[in-house]
Amino acid sequence: MTRPNAFISTNTLIDALWDDGPPRTAREQVMNCLGSIRRAIASSCTGEVSLDRVRDGYVFAIEAERIDHVVFSRLCAEAESAKALDRPEASLGLYERALALWRGGVYDGLDMPSFASYAAALEEQRAIAAEEYFALSIATGNGSGVIPRLFRHVGEHPLRERGVALLMSALHDEGRTHDAHAVYARLVHRLGEGLAVGPSLEVRRTLDAILNGASPTPRTRVDALSDNGRTVDYRVILVRGGVQ
Repeated sequence: MTRPNAFISTNTLIDALWDDGPPRTAREQVMNCLGSIRRAIASSCTGEVSLDRVRDGYVFAIEAERIDHVVFSRLCAEAESAKALDRPEASLGLYERALALWRGGVYDGLDMPSFASYAAALEEQRAIAAEEYFALSIATGNGSGVIPRLFRHVGEHPLRERGVALLMSALHDEGRTHDAHAVYARLVHRLGEGLAVGPSLEVRRTLDAILNGASPTPRTRVDALSDNGRTVDYRVILVRGGVQ
C-alpha cells in the first residue's frame, strides 16, 4: 500500500521481506502469497481493487481516495488551508476527520525494517496533526475536552515538547496548575536523563506564562519550530526505539 498503482518487481518484494539473505524458495513463497491475495481481492472487491501480474512483478491498482493515508494527508492540507483563512472551526472539523481514520499504529504486528522509516514518517504526520488539533481546541475554548487525549498523546510521545506545552496550557486553563507543573517536571527529568538537554523555548514560555498567572497562548507549529532553539528528529527516536 505504500506504492499504489506503481509497478513493483518480485525482487523488490523479496528484498523488502528478507533483509538478511532470502531463502531459496523466496520467489515461490512471494508468488504463492500474492496469488492468495489476488484471489481474495477478486472475490470481495468487485473490480474496484486489483493486484495485477505485470512482467516479473505486480501492480496494486486502487483509487487513491480509498487509501487512508492519502485521505489523511488531503484532509490535513485542507485543515491547514482553513486555518490560514482564519476558519478555526472548519480546521478543527477537518483535523477530527483526519485523525478518526487512524485505528492503530502503522504496520502493527509487522517487524520489517524495510518499512520502518515509512511507518515513522506517517506516525510523525499523525502526531503533528494531533497537536494542531489540540492547539486549535485550546485556542477556541475547548481545552478541557481534549485533556484526556493530550495525556495519552504525551504518554505515547513523552519527548514531543509541543505536546507537553499544550497539555500544560490546557491544564492551567482548567485550574489544574499543580498538574501542569508536574507535567513540566516530568519532561525536565526525561530530557535530562535521556538527552542531557533542557526544555525548549516553547515549553519555557508556557511555564513563564503559568507562573505569571496568564493563560498561555498555543503557538502555531511554524512558530514552535522556529523558536525551539534546537531540532529533535523524532522520526529517528521512533525508528531506533527512542528514549523512554
